[in-house]
Amino acid sequence: MDLRICQRSSLSLVLLLQILMLLQVGTARPKKPEPQQEQADSVNAVITDTTGTLLLALIDRIEQMETEIQILKKGQQEMRKKGFNGPTHLDGIPVLNVEGPLPLDCHEIKRRNPQATNGLYNIKPRGGFDITTAYCDMVTTGGGWTVIQRRMDGSEDFNRDWRDYSRGFGNPTYEHWLGNEWLNLLTQQYRYKLRVELVDWDGIKRYAEYSGFEIGSRRQDFRMRFDDYIAGNASDALAYHKGSSFTTSDKDNDDTTSVNCATVHNGGWWFKSCDRVNLNGLYYTRGTYNGQWDDGIEWKLEDGPPFHSLRSTEMKIKPM
Repeated sequence: MDLRICQRSSLSLVLLLQILMLLQVGTARPKKPEPQQEQADSVNAVITDTTGTLLLALIDRIEQMETEIQILKKGQQEMRKKGFNGPTHLDGIPVLNVEGPLPLDCHEIKRRNPQATNGLYNIKPRGGFDITTAYCDMVTTGGGWTVIQRRMDGSEDFNRDWRDYSRGFGNPTYEHWLGNEWLNLLTQQYRYKLRVELVDWDGIKRYAEYSGFEIGSRRQDFRMRFDDYIAGNASDALAYHKGSSFTTSDKDNDDTTSVNCATVHNGGWWFKSCDRVNLNGLYYTRGTYNGQWDDGIEWKLEDGPPFHSLRSTEMKIKPM
């Protein structure tokens, strides 16, 4: 259990205990004239016994929670003494070390160490209790980018369910999705910008940057918001998806009633009706394809068929 949750729960129980004690005091009523006195005494006795039982139960629970808090505190102190900063390797790939407390994102790593290089780093976004490992781009336009998605060779299956997209999957060095829960935590810390890099099968590179990128909470179905297209040589295709909730094959949040867009496009995304952009679709090993649905990796310039699919993509964020 999170230490902060324990502390808040303990305080709430103490408050409830105080209220019950006041109620118990309130049961000491003045004597009423006969013949009501015997009935009033009986009611007071029942109230007193019930309140007393609740008070004892609450006292016991508060003592238990105080013990839990002390255990959690001790555990945190031991972790700090051991210098625990997350895993040192991920699938055999070294995770680079950062001196000092765990950073909030890759931008903080670059700020603390301007000589930091590309690679895996452990980060702990504000508001979260866990640690995650992310790939940091320390070169592009000054570095400090936290990479949140990558497609490069089709080695990872992106046709995943809601749970997988929430928690993230893949290896951050290669094809991966960082996880919608992490995107929500990250983008609540500062005002972020999103950079999307696209490479087609002719080797042509394009990119697009957006200001004010933010992902809502799980309760908000990880709704995507951003402000403006601020730089790039790619089209502003992502504008179509502004304000959309995230959809997977097992959780349909898109705007169309005829199909589940994630099912027919083979990957989770912020679908509308259905898309102009989908970077989590099927990985085709050629630039064009035909079919009933445009289910490849797409940043649309025009509608097909034939449909166009990208060779590689990368999504990354950093504070503005």
